[in-house]
Amino acid sequence: MKQIAIILTIFLSMTAAAQTPVANRVKAMEKTLQKGAESVAKYTDNKRHCLYYTFHNRLYRYDVMTNKRENVEFATDAYNKIKATMLSPDGNFVFVIVDRGDLANFYLSDGQQLWRIDSRNLKSTKIGEGYDIKKNDKDFVIKKAHRCLNPNASRNAQKWTARDHHFDLTGHVLFASDEYKIK
Repeated sequence: MKQIAIILTIFLSMTAAAQTPVANRVKAMEKTLQKGAESVAKYTDNKRHCLYYTFHNRLYRYDVMTNKRENVEFATDAYNKIKATMLSPDGNFVFVIVDRGDLANFYLSDGQQLWRIDSRNLKSTKIGEGYDIKKNDKDFVIKKAHRCLNPNASRNAQKWTARDHHFDLTGHVLFASDEYKIK
C-alpha cells in the first residue's frame, strides 16, 4: 500500500510539472526574444496562445500557433515611447502608457495616454490622457490640466489647475478629484 502511494505521488508530481505544448512554445519564444525586448504577458490557453512583448518602444504580439509576429496597433495618435506596460488583475487586459512628447498638442492635457488592449478580442481602447499617468495598488491616476488661471498670458507664463482622474484596474471610471494648482 505504501508503494502505491509513493508511485501515485511521483506520477502526480510529474503530471503537474509537465507543460502543455502551447505553454512550451510560449516559454521557448520568450527565451528567444531579442536583446532589449521585454515580456509583457504570456497566454497559454488554446484561444490566445501568444506572447506580448515590447521592443524599441512598440508592442508586439507573437502567435505561437501560426509563428507570426504582429505590431499591436493601439494608438490613433503617434507617440514617442512606451512609458510602462501592465496587466489587469485577471490578466485579460494589457495596459500601455505612452508618452507623446513633442507630438502632443498641449502636454498638460494630452502628453501621455493610457490604452487598454483586450487580449481576448484584440480591441484597443483609449482610457484617458493627461500629463502624468501612474498605477497604484487600487487604481490608475491620470493627472490632467483642467483650467487656465491666466488665459491672456503667453503659453509659457500661463498657470493651470489640474484634476486627478481615477480609473479602476480594468479601465473603468471611478471619480475625479477636486482641482488643484499645478506647480
